[in-house]
Amino acid sequence: METRNKKHWIIVALLCGLSASSVGLCNNCVGIFYTPVSEALGIYRGTFAMHATLSLLATACTSLMMRKIINDCNYKKILILGVAMSVLSTIAMAYSSTVYMFYLLGIIRGIGSGLYATSPITMIITNWFHDKHGTATSIALSFSGLSGAICSPVLANCIHIYGWKNAYLIMAAMILVFTLPALLYPFSVHPEDCGLLPYGYVEQEKKQVTQKVEFNYFQLGFLCMCIFTLLHTSITGISQHLSGYGQSLGFSVTVGAALLSCSMVGNIVTKLIIGVLSDMVKPVKACFIMIVVNMCSLVGLLMFRSEVFLYAAALVYGSVYSVGAVGIPLLTKYFFGQENYTKTYSVIGFLTSVGSASSLPLIGYVYDFTGAYSFVFVCALGIHIFNMCLLTILIKRKQRS
Repeated sequence: METRNKKHWIIVALLCGLSASSVGLCNNCVGIFYTPVSEALGIYRGTFAMHATLSLLATACTSLMMRKIINDCNYKKILILGVAMSVLSTIAMAYSSTVYMFYLLGIIRGIGSGLYATSPITMIITNWFHDKHGTATSIALSFSGLSGAICSPVLANCIHIYGWKNAYLIMAAMILVFTLPALLYPFSVHPEDCGLLPYGYVEQEKKQVTQKVEFNYFQLGFLCMCIFTLLHTSITGISQHLSGYGQSLGFSVTVGAALLSCSMVGNIVTKLIIGVLSDMVKPVKACFIMIVVNMCSLVGLLMFRSEVFLYAAALVYGSVYSVGAVGIPLLTKYFFGQENYTKTYSVIGFLTSVGSASSLPLIGYVYDFTGAYSFVFVCALGIHIFNMCLLTILIKRKQRS
């Protein structure tokens, strides 16, 4: 059986579309609806943002089940179900008149998108790629930022021209379009089902890279990884509030949307960079570099008041996603081994969504009651410093083992 076939990269292309739909649209573009919908319903931004929190929590719970779903079910049927739930719930949001309807629909969309979001995407890539694993992961997940960068301003203009209700209908159509290639093209979660071996499998066996790594859920290393994941992803929600941050500084809605778009561009670029860096210098060094870069962006957001410099800081802030989406799966495989990946990432994926969900309403409420975002940026800097300490502990434990 072949280990280097064009179908390996076709799978990556299909996963790009799933990433663009599930993460790029269902998660990364929700921020532009916070202000218009909350004002239309007469509620706090944080109250409306709770629907996105519930959506991410539903995605988190779905992630816990993905190991069993991936191994025991026909994934193509599961994918069709997930896309249908995401599209129909988004359409229903256009006709919602109360925040409680948004909460219910957010949960439904979170379950649906969770069936084809980061957790199943990284599990499929791990099955298909032994070599170039970092590059393949970064390419697939970078499309969540690409769709966010392109679709955020498009949807913002749709809200301005057609209203937020029609913008939700357009968003539902986008979700479906991005998933169509994966829905129509026949593929499997295991390359063996297609008569292939994982990419680079033979070469890895000769190099004896694959090692047996002992694992249990209560070991210190795994607990450190869980804390690292929860804390890091808890600050990714800042990007969804950049549009509101721009407006709080006195800039227009268009400038605010552009800040979010800039962070999505940074999302794309840094995800590609961290994947290549990971294959070159190992995932830990790559994550350290991106964390330092993100700390610089937070300082910029705190200090800059010039429109151009804020765009630059927002662009660099997109690096937070490179660790959250690409770095964490790569670290999981690096520290706990490929044979333990589906077991460990089912929990790590759950915490990724929980961390992302926790920050969305909290940041909104911080602004509602303080009128500023400065406290959030300072807390994010502290989290980065603490997480670098956790990574140091993980490195030392791996070296000892």
